[in-house]
Amino acid sequence: MIATALGLALPSCALFKAERVALRSTALETLPPTPISPGQTIAATPGAPGSGPTTVFQPGQQNAANPGKANYASDEGVTAGTIRIGTIQPMDGPAAQLGRPLYRTTQAYVNALNSRGGINGRKVELLLQTACINCEDENKLAAKALVEQKHVFAIVNTYMNTYAFSSALKYLNEKRVPLIQGWSGVGSESQVWGSGQTPWNVYFTVRNDDGVRVFANWLRKAMTEWKAANELPGACAQNPWKVATVYLDSAQDERRAQEFEKIWESFGAGYEVVSRQAVAAEEETVTRMDSYVSAMRDADACGVLSASNITMVFGMQAAKRQGWKVPWVAKSAWGKAATDNCGSACDGGFTDNNGWGWAEDMTPQMRQYHQAMDRYYPDSTDDAQTLGGWVGMMGFEYAAGRLGADLTRSGLMDVLTNLRNFDTGVGARITTSRSDHLGMAETTMLQICNNRFYRVSKNLSATATPPGSIPSPCGWGY
Repeated sequence: MIATALGLALPSCALFKAERVALRSTALETLPPTPISPGQTIAATPGAPGSGPTTVFQPGQQNAANPGKANYASDEGVTAGTIRIGTIQPMDGPAAQLGRPLYRTTQAYVNALNSRGGINGRKVELLLQTACINCEDENKLAAKALVEQKHVFAIVNTYMNTYAFSSALKYLNEKRVPLIQGWSGVGSESQVWGSGQTPWNVYFTVRNDDGVRVFANWLRKAMTEWKAANELPGACAQNPWKVATVYLDSAQDERRAQEFEKIWESFGAGYEVVSRQAVAAEEETVTRMDSYVSAMRDADACGVLSASNITMVFGMQAAKRQGWKVPWVAKSAWGKAATDNCGSACDGGFTDNNGWGWAEDMTPQMRQYHQAMDRYYPDSTDDAQTLGGWVGMMGFEYAAGRLGADLTRSGLMDVLTNLRNFDTGVGARITTSRSDHLGMAETTMLQICNNRFYRVSKNLSATATPPGSIPSPCGWGY
């Protein structure tokens, strides 16, 4: 991401409280096996991003580098029989709707993994620390508690706002503790936007630069459809290609908006960003969003790029109050928090899936995901939190499994930062090799309609053309 957390109401930064949740690591039966060879290499789709051989990974199947060697206490948090990992989540107040799904998915993965015998015979223990989603001090304290008190080997699937996680990341880098996420990349702009990488953090999501170009192409297509149907506001009849950007006032959101503007204006004469709205703090998405929308409307914008999910949800609500209806495209608003809190105001709004899969695509790996979630958390909802968490754990299991008995932090990161065309079966292929520009090269567009999400495209690369028609009751959104 940056996939910013959709903090629809902000919990207070209460006193830090370390918490360990009881583990549910036993299962009555093992999950049914599915036929894929571990580490199987297949040919890539001709012309697809990252062309070249693809490594397919199936949970529960590893290629250990040293088969037959007895397990031993190879690093902090690792014994002959266990691997201890931690996660940091907001579990209290309104933000729990963000932290709880991701924690539960991670725990379900651990449960299913242990039911199959663990990783090369080692069982995995998952330890939870809670923290306020926007409280930088709490996030760092939570990281320190996991490392210095709980002695974890690695931290997985944090879902903190990256603006509030920088000090924790700095601490983990200094301690050389791996942070593996299906979620956001955190670190300096060069590490998030370029081919560099935070040394002890790896994440599996669509690359920022590719994602922005997909959003720009999609917004242009949506506005073309609105124009053809004479649905754009009156002033847009003369110049339909004026748009606005709205984003949280953070380095990465601002960078996303700036990159979008460059791409948008490169489309040709008349393509212009006429309003740029930086929301000073997440609280202002609730208290002042009407003023930001008024500014975009007064500038005669005919479409909106929301560089974060939260500014889309509250922005479309404000737009509906003001009777201003134009196409909206946003970064990563796929979650129950969006549909529950936006309602009909978001009907027709577009977002993406961060490069992760669509739960109805029944690959063998997706079937494993459903089997585990149905077993341990049958009330769970398929969305970005759950699938992102699953992908993060797939990366962890693959790397740890490859190392076998000699499981070390440095070895784990060496595997994870040198993936190339790594196919989880639950989303776009992943490349983390620094020489190849890290991340996923594709993402899928979704639409909110009637309080649910519809997939309206297959995986799109930065150069892909949006489809001519989309399978949604809301059509192109007008």
